[in-house]
Amino acid sequence: MYMHILKITLLSTVLLLNACAQHPSIAPSERPTHWGQSVDNDQNLFKISETLYRSEQPLAEQSAQLKALGIDRIISLRSRNQTAEEFHDQDFLLIHQPIHTWAIDRNDVLAVMRQIQDAKSQGQQVLVHCYHGSDRTGTMVAMYRILFEHWQIDDAVKEMKFGGYGFHPIWINIDKLFTQDNIDWLKVQLNTDNPSK
Repeated sequence: MYMHILKITLLSTVLLLNACAQHPSIAPSERPTHWGQSVDNDQNLFKISETLYRSEQPLAEQSAQLKALGIDRIISLRSRNQTAEEFHDQDFLLIHQPIHTWAIDRNDVLAVMRQIQDAKSQGQQVLVHCYHGSDRTGTMVAMYRILFEHWQIDDAVKEMKFGGYGFHPIWINIDKLFTQDNIDWLKVQLNTDNPSK
């Protein structure tokens, strides 16, 4: 009985450690300059483009900082809508698009990309976040790179994993989203190959 309990404890510990493990970051001296630029390390806040930022769960005390950055729309990917609690008295457009890390699918990606596309059409700047700003957020930013900035899939995935955002390699299901079939489907839905329409 003791050995059985010990085995379960050891297995649980290994799984927990793997879940917490992060992909190593590329050394700052080798990090491409076109990858996201750090704005606030404590909040995992990065500027991705002139219209897109990424972070962990933002807090009410960051309101002035986010406004100074020009953020208009905040997209939360968390199940719990803490963003609505934090910014209920602010004039940000708050979008709640709950996504489970272990079950992200292309429809989740499409919903977020449509929000970003809508914001771009209105000249709004967007902050997208989850709890840590690592996995769900990283997925959406990589898809943004591919769909709106026309990056190659491998380049966007490399930034997602090694850009210093804290991506966790346990989420092997996320890799399966980055197929050409999914990208082609998303492009058709968004019509990003013909932005004049």
